[in-house]
Amino acid sequence: MDRKLTLGVIAGISALLIAFGGYKLLISGRNTPEYALQIVEKSVENHNKADFYKVVNLESILDDSYSSLVAGVTDADQTMTEDAKAAVKSFTEMLREPLLLSLKAAIDSYIETGEFNKEENASIKTLLERTGLDKFKYQKIENVAINPKNSNEATARVNVFHTELNEVILFNISLERNENNEWQIVSIQNFQQFIDKLNAFRRAQLDEYIAKSDEIIKRHENSAYDNELKYHEILSRGTLGQDEIRTEIKNLMLEVVKKDWEQRKEELSALEIPNGAKTLHHLRIKICDLEIGYAEDYAQWMDDKKAETAKSADEKKARAKTLKTEEHSLYRRLSNQEWDDEY
Repeated sequence: MDRKLTLGVIAGISALLIAFGGYKLLISGRNTPEYALQIVEKSVENHNKADFYKVVNLESILDDSYSSLVAGVTDADQTMTEDAKAAVKSFTEMLREPLLLSLKAAIDSYIETGEFNKEENASIKTLLERTGLDKFKYQKIENVAINPKNSNEATARVNVFHTELNEVILFNISLERNENNEWQIVSIQNFQQFIDKLNAFRRAQLDEYIAKSDEIIKRHENSAYDNELKYHEILSRGTLGQDEIRTEIKNLMLEVVKKDWEQRKEELSALEIPNGAKTLHHLRIKICDLEIGYAEDYAQWMDDKKAETAKSADEKKARAKTLKTEEHSLYRRLSNQEWDDEY
């Protein structure tokens, strides 16, 4: 798990560096910070590993950013408990050196072939999507300035549009002049802040979904409670052996219970579902489908009185109960609060 998370970080760094490489400008001299930025894109396009490492000090970038980036990517998982996140971060730090070596090899392969080894890094694409590191679009270089107090240091301020945030992110890229008088990218100063910003944005989306879905579910729970009372009220006036009782219960199931679950499903489906809530939402929709199926089967049983029809209804109700337990557990992790009401 930790290796996959870290591979996601390095893949994201590479994607960002390549985005920066979109900088097009007539450069007056080869030994300039601007030239180094331009070479990033050309080296990847031409699968020229030697040129890439002339202008990108990957070891420096990873060493400088490793802990904060891994922490940021780990925090993107809204379903992990704080203890689990701490354990992942601690374990990843223990494996720092061997992981950096393996990541360097993965980047070498990427530059040479233009893609990550699908067998070794099958989850890279998913991780990039989950952490938002695949949604950069280069816009422009704001400016490139050499430090007036140290002519061997420079900073490039780069505008990159992030499609998920729907806003421009300004990155500060640190470059240094090496002993060969060549400029190299050595760090991305505010990458951690970007990840924090994205995680906060996703947390806000998740909170909004939870608030809106809570209102829907709790409102329908009140209806479900009333329907349960109505069911028992009907039975208090007779037994299932009486045709009129069975007819009333059939109508209750089809005209009230089923329609209430269908309405719940429709309202939940109309919500905007953030990525962090998709599993929770899927569980809720599946529960609705099972409860709708239960109401249909139970109503059918009132007509045909067949054991297999009653069994089908019971199976759907049992499956719904199991999924509700999963849903409650996931809900508590996502919302950081307890909710003891049952469907």
